[in-house]
Amino acid sequence: MKKIAIFCVTYNSYAELQTFAKSVDDAAQRVNDVAEVYLYVADNTTNTPQDINLQVRFIAVRCFRYDNVGYFPAVARMMECIDTSLYDYVCISNVDVQLASDALQKLAILKDDTRIGWIAPSIYSLLEQRDRNPMSMVRYSINKLRLLLLLYRFPWLHRLYYSTIYKRKRKCRPSSQGIVYAGHGSFIILTKTYLRCCGNIDYPLFLYGEELYLAERCRKAGLLVVFNPDVKIIDAEHCSTGKMSTDFLCQCNYKAVSYILRKFY
Repeated sequence: MKKIAIFCVTYNSYAELQTFAKSVDDAAQRVNDVAEVYLYVADNTTNTPQDINLQVRFIAVRCFRYDNVGYFPAVARMMECIDTSLYDYVCISNVDVQLASDALQKLAILKDDTRIGWIAPSIYSLLEQRDRNPMSMVRYSINKLRLLLLLYRFPWLHRLYYSTIYKRKRKCRPSSQGIVYAGHGSFIILTKTYLRCCGNIDYPLFLYGEELYLAERCRKAGLLVVFNPDVKIIDAEHCSTGKMSTDFLCQCNYKAVSYILRKFY
């Protein structure tokens, strides 16, 4: 029987967490005889955190509470307490997404391929009315990263870009399975091979840059990142980051891009 672990992080998003957990539980019901599903929840809420009582039947749930340490840092802390080598797939997720009812079923029947480190599912954005995966087909150039640094250094410039060029951009993305550079960070599926070759998450930054970090870890280990649209996720968009200021988010992005440049380029 396969084992699937899902690590998620919530920040003042308890309603979204309940909806997310229900979608995981509903999807787990369809694989109850072929896979065990475990949900690990990090609560980063600092002001009057609530007791988490998820109404689920088909998944095992364990909750952790942290003092808003960030997205991947919270995942890293949870992984320190869990033996991830026991799992065939380790998923990392926001809580403002929902699993399609057959998402875990599609994942459970995939044939093992030791060349693959990261499976990028279809992540359909309700806000943008498009699939957010794959995030990038090819590795970012140094010049592109430097341009991103410029945008994030000046938040007004980033706001101008987002409200003009980004809104008008037409993104042509493949609809069939294939090798890509990076998937989107709202729902990430790491394989047993990734964990064996690269170890648990050790990305130190509060927020952003996680996709490039994982893509580079896969690239350096010689592992493939594969887009698989059969595994479907619905993205309800930015319930946690939407509560943060643009200036703060730009600061986080600037630090993330700077780190990626130092670490991998």
